[in-house]
Amino acid sequence: MATLTQATLPKLARIAITRKHDEFIKKLIPRPCMVLSGGLVLAGLSIPMLMAIQLLQPGFFLGFLGFVLLGPAGS
Repeated sequence: MATLTQATLPKLARIAITRKHDEFIKKLIPRPCMVLSGGLVLAGLSIPMLMAIQLLQPGFFLGFLGFVLLGPAGS
């Protein structure tokens, strides 16, 4: 017959630690709108940079796209 073991922490303490851990993880994960806005800013910076080092063919459309994606953060 197997023996039963007790947890070292009382049940209320385990609940409190679990809640703190969940809140900590929730604060670490960025919101989807922050991920999207960061991606748009990076795209707005990288498109003109790739055109400047001639990895992308410079043109009106890509220049305008880079300007639009960068938005007010680049001003």
